[in-house]
Amino acid sequence: MEKIYELIESITPENFNAEQYLQFMLVLVVGVILIGLLGHFIFGKRSTLNHAVSSAIAILCIYVVNVVVYSTGVKLDIILSPLPFVSIQGDYLVLFNILGAEFKDICVHVLDMVILAFLMNLLDSWLPKGEKLFSWYFFRFLSVVLAICLQYVVNLLLSVIVPAGFAEIAPTILLIVLLAALALGALKLLVGGALAFVNPLLAILYTFFFSNIVGKQLSKAILTTLLLTALVCLMNYLGIGVIYIATAALAAYLPLLIIVLVLWYVVGHLL
Repeated sequence: MEKIYELIESITPENFNAEQYLQFMLVLVVGVILIGLLGHFIFGKRSTLNHAVSSAIAILCIYVVNVVVYSTGVKLDIILSPLPFVSIQGDYLVLFNILGAEFKDICVHVLDMVILAFLMNLLDSWLPKGEKLFSWYFFRFLSVVLAICLQYVVNLLLSVIVPAGFAEIAPTILLIVLLAALALGALKLLVGGALAFVNPLLAILYTFFFSNIVGKQLSKAILTTLLLTALVCLMNYLGIGVIYIATAALAAYLPLLIIVLVLWYVVGHLL
């Protein structure tokens, strides 16, 4: 580990924090693998949990891709800026401080992430799975790119439809409504489970009438958002608030991109 730390320091500028970078990569790899294995052995292959984790990694991958491209000198502010939890200031990516922010500001970012995760999970369920390596990555990237485009359209429509005076409290209200819908879905799941013990036929009828693709994707979107929000909170806790993304730091982000791509395939396809 000491040699890796020295290698990163030798190829990155002085204002790049190699220690925080290694901490983040270690936590990311260990956390994703543990959750992926948990989902695989407890809930089965390609479980809802692992789909949610895969979606979280997919969104994280888009952040990393943007950082890598930005570090090459290509300015993608128009793509990276609308993404939740981050903003660009010069050659730095500023992470949203959840631990010290106001509740209404947190709701804005979390709701944006829920919308993005919901659209991506919905598109992912419609697109082909892709059994080969290339086809799998192609359709998964396609789902993320389309989701980002649709998120932009949704946010544009909301800005037009929602009255100006209502705009500040709208994210909080919408987020509460989504959480209430998720809670209702969990209640329906418990009811369905109870009916299965009483009468399997009733359970089948209940599942047919109350299970739908929107509810399933919303549940996965909330779980994906919780995972990414927890990751942001962890980075806040580790003191990672400003990330240097100038060209001089490019060499450090290429290994991170490779790691994220591998984790995405392992959890999303193999597990």
